[in-house]
Amino acid sequence: MPGTFQESFPHGSTVVPVILGSDTTMLSILSGDKSSWPVYLSIGNLSKAKQQFVKSNRLILIGLLPRCPNGPKTHTIKIAYQESMATMLHPLEEPAKSRIKVLCADDCTCNAYSRITLFLADYSEQYNITGIKYG
Repeated sequence: MPGTFQESFPHGSTVVPVILGSDTTMLSILSGDKSSWPVYLSIGNLSKAKQQFVKSNRLILIGLLPRCPNGPKTHTIKIAYQESMATMLHPLEEPAKSRIKVLCADDCTCNAYSRITLFLADYSEQYNITGIKYG
């Protein structure tokens, strides 16, 4: 099928799908009524055995964004959230533009290109990252 996503890369390359996730977490045990947004990163082409292994580090905490319950207006919170996400994801920009040499499962070295493919989040996090409100 001509024009597919995979064909936009050089022959023999692989795409490393980057999966991000965030969900509001209450910090009530440590600090009262405070909450935060932890941001996790994983890659989509991990083997099933690696995913099922408990200590496999398949999810990596890349940031913990504080959440102010009685803080600034919603627009300011969205801007701060978006700028914080941009800062956390900045190290992924260069690997997305150029290749990374990785060792594949068949012991061959191939060119890998990272792409953010999925952002798993509840409505409030999706609203903050996109700025689109429903209802």
